[in-house]
Amino acid sequence: MTQKIGAGLLSCADKIWETADTLRGAGIKASDWPAYMMPFFALMMLESRLRRFRQSRIDEFRRETEHAFNFEDAAHREWLEYSAKAANKGYHPELLLHGKGLGETCLVPGGNFLNRLLAHLDQYDPDTKRLLGIGYAQGHAKFLDMQGKASDLFSRDNCPLYPFAQKWASIDLTPFDNSEITTIEEHIKRKWADISAETAGEQYTPSDVIDLATALIVELRHECKGGAGIADIYDMASGGGNFLFATEDAMRDAFPELSVRTRGQELNDALYALAAIEARFREGARIEWGNTLTNDHFLLDKFDAIVANPPYGVDWKDFKRHLEMDASGRFDPKRMPPTSDGQLLFLQHAAFHLSEIGVATIVHSGSTLFSGDAGGGESETRRWLIQEQDIVEAIIQLPKNEFFNTGIHTYLWVLNRAKPANRKGFVLLINAETCFTKLRKNLNQKNCEIDEVNRARIVQAFRDFADGPISRKLPIDALLYNKVELELWRHDEEGRAIGKTEKIEGKKIVVRSDDALYNVDAGLLDLAPFAGKTVKEAIALFHEAARNAELTTVDVSGGQFYGRENETGTIWVGPENKGLGVLSVRAKAVKSKGQERARVDIALDRLLEKDSETVPYSSDEAINNQLIADFLARWVHEPWCLHGWKTGCEINFNRVFPKQSGIRASKEILKDIAAVEEEMARLEAEIAADLCVEGDDGTGNER
Repeated sequence: MTQKIGAGLLSCADKIWETADTLRGAGIKASDWPAYMMPFFALMMLESRLRRFRQSRIDEFRRETEHAFNFEDAAHREWLEYSAKAANKGYHPELLLHGKGLGETCLVPGGNFLNRLLAHLDQYDPDTKRLLGIGYAQGHAKFLDMQGKASDLFSRDNCPLYPFAQKWASIDLTPFDNSEITTIEEHIKRKWADISAETAGEQYTPSDVIDLATALIVELRHECKGGAGIADIYDMASGGGNFLFATEDAMRDAFPELSVRTRGQELNDALYALAAIEARFREGARIEWGNTLTNDHFLLDKFDAIVANPPYGVDWKDFKRHLEMDASGRFDPKRMPPTSDGQLLFLQHAAFHLSEIGVATIVHSGSTLFSGDAGGGESETRRWLIQEQDIVEAIIQLPKNEFFNTGIHTYLWVLNRAKPANRKGFVLLINAETCFTKLRKNLNQKNCEIDEVNRARIVQAFRDFADGPISRKLPIDALLYNKVELELWRHDEEGRAIGKTEKIEGKKIVVRSDDALYNVDAGLLDLAPFAGKTVKEAIALFHEAARNAELTTVDVSGGQFYGRENETGTIWVGPENKGLGVLSVRAKAVKSKGQERARVDIALDRLLEKDSETVPYSSDEAINNQLIADFLARWVHEPWCLHGWKTGCEINFNRVFPKQSGIRASKEILKDIAAVEEEMARLEAEIAADLCVEGDDGTGNER
């Protein structure tokens, strides 16, 4: 995880992490440390960028005018202030004109340091104060909440605010460029994630996963020969911006002539603020705050590259109605997943925002591959992406335990709006489950990483787009299936069943449900056993007894007998077993001779059951119909009625990449059995000898 961090960056990251010692000493629990560290990290990042900006403008003034910049000259100061405000990267007069930042504020110990700190921070421009969390009104978002966290530290025993701020003030981020700042941030977040699984799961994507995703984005850009022009990059769940800005850096490195613009949206207050501050110092970057699904700030935009690690298993029932009424075209009522997990909504959102040459790498959990039944919202989303849109180019199974707070399998979806002709109609599955190296020390649940060698191996498999040691090239039809709905006429093992409906009538009928007897005279139920009950209550009790009985029999006047074992469905007519069927005994309330009575209808009928079968699929209608017919003819042996079928879609990595289990030779198994039998015989002999000794005291008398 540290191979990208040089000595200078690593030293800086370690100094940042040492600030946690003050928090530990103040009694703040480890999982809360990030909330105190993030605002000060953002402040020092902001200061470093403003100091660099200040110096660059002074140098520019010297080059343009061939005169030294004079801070005593009002015209020079006015030019610098105007330049800073126009750049809209943040404005602080003391920092801009006199170089006074947090370090200078910390020079004088003692006094009311909280007031001095807040007075210093209050000089920033309104938008910077909003992001830092200074002077927010009650009920408004606090974002990084610098004011709240500083006040909390000031109020604690020993007042740790001053030493904490002093440590941060000694950290100079000025020497590092934007990419290096992001690397430091990644390193710190990795440590935060090691401490707080709750924070990590929603907010942090490991750098090795980011490196793989960005490598694939670069590869796809190479394939479409897009080394020049403009590339718009988007992250719909941008967090602190690491994934988004790492993709930007990778694209700039790979294509120096490419003009890159980044866009992101994030719901978490603090992470949005962190990303928004960094975005100020990246050319063409813009981060918005809010729920991507309900309030899309980039609704009219299309993007050439999309990266994201949206949240897993997040409930969206609170805005279900809102999305069902969404008229943007992003979502379709037929493709709505269950409200317990909105991952597939993010996939639909990404597909909507892809440009004509747009590509995407999006991290998801396994539920996006197989959850839901044919015809349901989840299956329909997969089918829409894979078959109708044909934009899914590859799906990569990542190693287990890649993330900090979960050991579940995760998958990288690779989308491409401009799939090459030779890849249309196909999806590449890559099983990278074993493409990792073990970490020396586990980071919470993360115990492995995709190193450079394995990353190159995965990218090469994607580039080859063919069957290989870790890859399978599948036609789209192989990922689809027919779910055939049937009604079966059930028969017993000898092929017997009730052949037709037969109504049972007689002047006197006795219905037995286990030990209970119910008389039916001229079709009317004798209500005497139900004394004190209304007719409706009697009917309900009668039905309950028939439903719960193991055996129901019907004796008709004249000696005719019918019976049914309700568990097996076996029917008797007289003494003869007639096979499987239904003995239907139903009562209903009727008017008879001016009073309400219970009429009973009794009938024998065929045992019909609904069933469904999963049948292979073909996009050719004639072939598909034949596949269904052949399957039913081969595997369904009872008479059936076809009620139709639905097309489903799922991706099953275990079926495509079956796990081999070692099968022992029969000789080895027999040898082990013989050893066990020999051991059992020995134990039996020892037990028999012990019993003999206990039962005889040597004189022939039992003890």
